[in-house]
Amino acid sequence: MEQESRMDVDEPQVFDEHEEAEKRQEKERIKLEKRQVRQGYRSLIATTEVFGTNEATMDAKVLVISADLGVQKAKQLRMGQGGFDENEYVTRLINKMGGHEIDNEQRTMDWTKVGKVAMKWSRKAPTMDFMLGPMAVEHKTRTMAQRTRVVRDPKAMRKPQELREEDIARQENETTKNVMQINNILEELNRKVNLFELVINPESFGQTVENIFYLSFLVRDGKASILEVDMADPNLGDVDEDGEPWVPAEGANIQPMVELTEVPTAEDYQGGLLKKQMVLEIDMTTWRHLIEVYNIRRTLIPTRVSREAQEKGKWYG
Repeated sequence: MEQESRMDVDEPQVFDEHEEAEKRQEKERIKLEKRQVRQGYRSLIATTEVFGTNEATMDAKVLVISADLGVQKAKQLRMGQGGFDENEYVTRLINKMGGHEIDNEQRTMDWTKVGKVAMKWSRKAPTMDFMLGPMAVEHKTRTMAQRTRVVRDPKAMRKPQELREEDIARQENETTKNVMQINNILEELNRKVNLFELVINPESFGQTVENIFYLSFLVRDGKASILEVDMADPNLGDVDEDGEPWVPAEGANIQPMVELTEVPTAEDYQGGLLKKQMVLEIDMTTWRHLIEVYNIRRTLIPTRVSREAQEKGKWYG
């Protein structure tokens, strides 16, 4: 019995040494094969001369095909003479863990031995077992809410209001009306007027923005223009006496002025007349600042009364 137990202790050590020796031999064999392939390829390149592109293309194709064949052969290669023997592997594994029978007595396999061997190739730290989940699980019962049907009282219902023709106030086109109002104001003034003195309403910031919006329609249609005018000589135009573009002097008091103009024709545009666009940005801070700078106390465009305050309670069609 003592001799048998001593054999059990020595057998795993012999198995490990034999396995390591086989691994070293296999690595040396693979290195030798790679070295031979590289030497043969270098000698082939040194002795081969390619003078045309067709030959080079064919050589490249042959090289690619050879590499593909080598990959396929490597996949089909079996380790050793007889391949991997599962039965032999299981037998060796059982012997390693001391699970073979002795005198018809089945011994318990020691998995710790295999674990110690595997730990050489793994850096994962062993974990401890723990209980996952709550200690007790309570099943929640779903309560079904009963919905009651809503019954409406017929006496509380109201009929829709019946409208007659005279109850409907026809809504006018506000945009067209306000654009024409600004056009009439410019015709009555019959002179150049400062842009800010025309559109700014000191009583309402919202109507100031609306006035700029309505004035843009007159400028778009060519009925009005916005010019940069030197207040020292307001009669100067866009060009000087020589026909060159007018350039204001340094430090001149330049103001944006609005005046009515004749609507350009197709011949004017063909003659070189160009349309220009600009974006006018204004906020409440700028609006208050302009009121103070230009000392605007009343608006040239009358303050419009809102439709809701003017005709409250009427319907529009």
